[in-house]
Parts: sequence; C-alpha cells; structure tokens
Amino acid sequence: MAIISPYRNKRILIIDDVAEMRSSIRSQVSSLGVEQTSVAATVRDAPDLLKTSNRFDIILCDYYLGGATDGQQFLEYIRSSGIISRATLFLMITAEQGYTSVITAAECLPDDYLLKPFTADALKSRIDRLLDKKQRLARIDKLQDQGRWQEMIAACDEIIAARDKYLLDAMRIKGNALLMTNRFDEAIEFYRRALQMRSMPWAKLGLAKAYQGSGQPEQAKLALNELLAETPRFLAAYDALGRLHRECGEADDALRILDKACELSPNALARHRAIAGIAEEAADFGRVEKALRTVVQKTRNSPLRDLGDYASLGNALTELGDTEKAIALITEAKTSFRNVGDTTLLAAVEAVAQHKAGNPELAQQALERAMQGGAQGISEAAKLAVAKACLVHGRQDEAEQMLKDVVQNNPDQSVLHASITQMMKTHGNAERAEYLVSNSNAEVIQINDEAVRKGQSGDFRTAAAMLREAAERLPGNLQIVANAAYALLLDVYTNGVDADKLRDAHRYHQMLLAKDQRHPRLGPIAALLAKIQRKFKLPVIS
Repeated sequence: MAIISPYRNKRILIIDDVAEMRSSIRSQVSSLGVEQTSVAATVRDAPDLLKTSNRFDIILCDYYLGGATDGQQFLEYIRSSGIISRATLFLMITAEQGYTSVITAAECLPDDYLLKPFTADALKSRIDRLLDKKQRLARIDKLQDQGRWQEMIAACDEIIAARDKYLLDAMRIKGNALLMTNRFDEAIEFYRRALQMRSMPWAKLGLAKAYQGSGQPEQAKLALNELLAETPRFLAAYDALGRLHRECGEADDALRILDKACELSPNALARHRAIAGIAEEAADFGRVEKALRTVVQKTRNSPLRDLGDYASLGNALTELGDTEKAIALITEAKTSFRNVGDTTLLAAVEAVAQHKAGNPELAQQALERAMQGGAQGISEAAKLAVAKACLVHGRQDEAEQMLKDVVQNNPDQSVLHASITQMMKTHGNAERAEYLVSNSNAEVIQINDEAVRKGQSGDFRTAAAMLREAAERLPGNLQIVANAAYALLLDVYTNGVDADKLRDAHRYHQMLLAKDQRHPRLGPIAALLAKIQRKFKLPVIS
C-alpha cells in the first residue's frame, strides 16, 4: 500500500528572485510529497497569489529579494495588513553569513529561519517541528485572530498548567493578552513571576508596557532603558521606548531612541514612518524629508508603497521651499495611485504646493478637488491637509470646521491638539487656536453628559438616539462610539428588540474592537449583549 505523505494537502508558496533557487526549493518540497506549490519571483507577484488563492499553509521566503523590498519588510506588510493569519507558517531563508544581522534586526519575527544551503531532510525536520507547535497553539491562535482575549487567556493557562515544551510560548501570549485587556496590575505580577524563572527579554518588555499602562511612565522608561543596556539589539524595546517618549511629549528623546534603532536596522519602514510622524509634529521638515525619502525609495513600484508617504513627503518638500520637487512627487503619486488611496489627501497637499509655487489657478483646482466630499469618510491626515490648504487660501471658516471635526474625533490626543494649535498660529490665527481646541472638546462633553442624564432618568431611547447621532458624526471618538453601543443595547434590553439598533450597536462594537482592543467599555458591552441574547433568546452575534 502506498504511503500518503502528511504534506500532500499542504499549500506552499515559495518567494525567491533567483530562478534556480525557486526550482531547487520546489524540488525539495516536492520530494516531501507536497502537491500544491506556487512560486513568486518578486514581492509584487506574491500578494496577488496570497489574496486570490486559497490560504497557504507555509510560506518560504528569501530575505534578499534583489530589489528595494526585502523579505522582512514583506513579512511585516502581510502580517500587519492581515493578508495571512497566525495559522500560516512563514520561514525566512537567508545566507549563513547574514543570519546574525537578519535575526537581530527583526521586529516582526517569522516562525523560523532556514540557513542556506539546506537539504530536504533539514527542511522536513524544521517544518515538522513548527507544525507540531502550530497544532498545539492552534486554538490560541484562532482566538487571538478573533480578538477573544479572555478565552485566549484561559487557553494559555491550560498549556501553562501542563508545563509542556510550549510553556514559554503560552506565557508570552498570555502576557500580551493581559496587556490587550487592560489588566495591567495583573500583568505586572505575571511578568514579575515569569522573570523569577529566568531573565527573558520579552518578559522585561511586557513588564515595561504594563508599567506604562498602569500610569507609571517613569518606571516604564527605567525598565526599558535597563533592558536596552542588557540587550542592545532588542529593537522592539527601542520602538516601545520611542512611543513612550512621544506620548509623554518628549519628541527629541523619541527621535534619539528611534535613530539608534535605525542604525541597527536601517530598512525598517515602520520606524522611518514613526520618525517622520514625530518630526512632522515638531515641524522638523528636514527630518521628515530624510525619513520618507528612504521609505519612498524602498517601496516605489512595490505593493508596500503608501500614498500617505508621498503626501507627507510632498508636504515636507513644500515647507522646505522645494515646490518643484514636491509637485513632481505629487504628479508621480497621482499616476502610481490612480483610483487607489486617499485622493483628497493628495489634492490638499498639491493645493498648498501649487499655491507656494505661484500657480494660483492650479492651486485653486486642487483645493476644489480636495473639498469635494467634505469631512465625511476621509482620513484624519486628509482632514488636516485640507484644513491647512484652506488656511493657506484664506478660507478660515472651512478650515476651522475641518479642524473641529479632527479634535472631536480625537479628544485625548494632546500632541495632535498642539499640532493643530501650531498650524493655526502659523497661518496668523493665534487668537483662535486654543479656543478652537477647548470649545470643540466642550461640545462633545456636553453631548455625552446630556445623554448620560437622559439615561439616568430612565429615558434610554432618547439617550441612545443622541449618542447614535454623535457616533455617526464622530466615528473616531472612541468614548462616544463605546457609549453609543452601550446605550443602544440598554435601550433594546429595556424597550425590546429592534433589529436596526442591534445592528448599529454591533457595528459600533466592531469599530471599537478594530481601533482599541483594550478599551475599558468592551467588557460591559459584551456582557450586556449576552444578557440581551439570554433575555430574548437571540442567536449569538459573531
């Protein structure tokens, strides 16, 4: 009787820019009994295969892909954009002499590395081990993909109690789940116990994040600095410390830390973008230009390219007085991103560039394109760019309305508020700047407080209607969205089932999950939804 290979039904994708290597690896996986193998020569081809084919079980990707985009950048792209799930194995292939620099410079880690040259037996041994691990952690991975953190913690506890070979993997995942559910005090105790077992960088990083979440930023900074002194190539710690400094309003310190990380890993696109964002907030457009020039060069003609990079770089070039380069870049982006991305953002940046270049007619045309759809449905970056373009063209009322929308959608973002204040001051509206921010926030607080009073008086229907209207206008204000979801559910629980209200409550709940899986209102919303399902014998809403 013929032996059926356990790999027969596995789908494998091979990505390598060298035809001979693709052929060699394909032969090796075929010798293992694999019958479904696809190949891609570039990162431009791979996303189409990943999106149009059925799910791949295993991806074998070379680190050096012969172009501006390497395997690490590609991995970060497909993981962050959700193109592959945690069930897909990703193995990075690299030459032995480059292994140390690759593995120590990786933030988004692959499941494992394969060093060239390798045999079919070595490949089989590695895949066997990884598939065993995936099988043991499959339930946890599925729950994590679904954002079901509480159940995931319980599943991790089962493996931790069993004390098998995947104990540390389960501990690492549980620690992250505690952070994601805002259980910071519990996370601090958990990581401290883990560190009593042995010194583990991931546990020290988690402890620092738990300190930050519990409102102890100085303790978090101390922990991260100690971690970096012990493990100077641990890039995730640099990123965490950079974010912490940024949130504390310490732009110079944030840039200093991220610059150090860039010395270790010069190709990390997310870090260059973070540097550009901080520098833009500080109006250091020279730094913005330097960081984003690198990003645009590395992602040009690649699926990793992003219209926002072109827009921010165009804005920086305009601020630096190089309007010719800015307009050329915008023209390139209009071709490269035709029918894709945020055209409003690009049009607003062009309106300022053309205005400063002395082309009033072209500037006016670009501004009209940017203003076409109003504030609804466009990104925060586009709203800020449109507001700036309006200020440059003397259209202050329209600028203020756009900025008011941004502030009300981001009530707690003090750094963003400072940037808006600076934008208005730069364009001669210093006396209006601080009033705009404070008054915009006061309006939202008034709406929320009035709805709360209605609810406290038992008028749940009116409270829900008020918050529902506010959530539709301010989908970025998570407090409003959360309160709208809860108010609608409370209305349904009290006054009876209403399909439209349940649908909107579910939509707001999903919006909240997508933007902040740690939001404190998620638990009460889920609990109230469960009560409604029991009371009215409704099916579970997934």
